[in-house]
Amino acid sequence: MSRLTLTLAGLSLACGLLVTPQVAAQDATAAREAVVDGEMWLASSPEIRKAFLVGAGNMIALEVAYARRKSLAVSPASERTRQAIEHLTLDQLSDRVTRWYQAHPDRQHLPVMAVIWVDVVRADAATSH
Repeated sequence: MSRLTLTLAGLSLACGLLVTPQVAAQDATAAREAVVDGEMWLASSPEIRKAFLVGAGNMIALEVAYARRKSLAVSPASERTRQAIEHLTLDQLSDRVTRWYQAHPDRQHLPVMAVIWVDVVRADAATSH
């Protein structure tokens, strides 16, 4: 290898080592921010809340479609969630999540999907038995 190539390789490695902790910290922050909790939910407009619910619903639909296409069992969590929310409109589901966070201000750190599980999926299972 030429001296220039070795120098550039060394500089690249050094820059990478300097940037890596910052990138790792940014990745960790981004991962935390990717989970929508009560604080984010309550600070969002009704349109943003419904967009989140559409995205979550699409992920469940994707998982169900993938499982069926591959002849796999659909995960029980996805199936129970799908059944629990299929009779709700976006507004109804959004309002339910909002009311839960308002009734539990000390639990706003919980992710929205946990609230849906506790307040909608479990409640639906309890009333359907």
